[in-house]
Amino acid sequence: MRIRGPLAQTLYSLPDGAHFQMTSTPPPTDPDLLSHHELKVRADYSTLLIMDADACLDEPERAWFDALVANWINTAPGVVSIGAARPFSVPVTVDVRRTPPTDDTELHQADHVTQATLALPSGRLLISMHDVDDALPRIPLTPGTYTVRIYSHGLGTLSEDGLDGDDRYHVVLWPTDEDHPAQVLKRYPEPLPGG
Repeated sequence: MRIRGPLAQTLYSLPDGAHFQMTSTPPPTDPDLLSHHELKVRADYSTLLIMDADACLDEPERAWFDALVANWINTAPGVVSIGAARPFSVPVTVDVRRTPPTDDTELHQADHVTQATLALPSGRLLISMHDVDDALPRIPLTPGTYTVRIYSHGLGTLSEDGLDGDDRYHVVLWPTDEDHPAQVLKRYPEPLPGG
């Protein structure tokens, strides 16, 4: 499958079966929504990377991974790493906004909610597994610093062996001048799966 980004002349080649959708026009019901993207991303080791396309995650210390497993979020320069319930391809929706979300409905509906700050100097956002592939599409954004909030849904739908489930992840970004540490805004009441 080949796609062209809406704000660029770049043509991407994706593996067969990959799902990726970019819209350049926000729905009329939300004027603060700049772009909406639907992805299917492989969660290697039950983790996903939300990162600047030019960032590189060196081999972190063991304590960095311990915090990631405990809270499903941790950061490194240009990288926000999040947990996922299964080490398979999972649905990820990315919404880029002008302003923070004002409706708390999704915060109440989600199973687990985390947040951190991401520096994006390249203006190209990548959602990936640990082995970054050059063929994966980059989402064009205005270079700068963004707050990244991750809503994890469907954590209670996993099969007993943890291989099947309806878990999904909603990533929301908006520009910020502040530096937020990685934090849990809402904790899943059971042990987090996938660790």
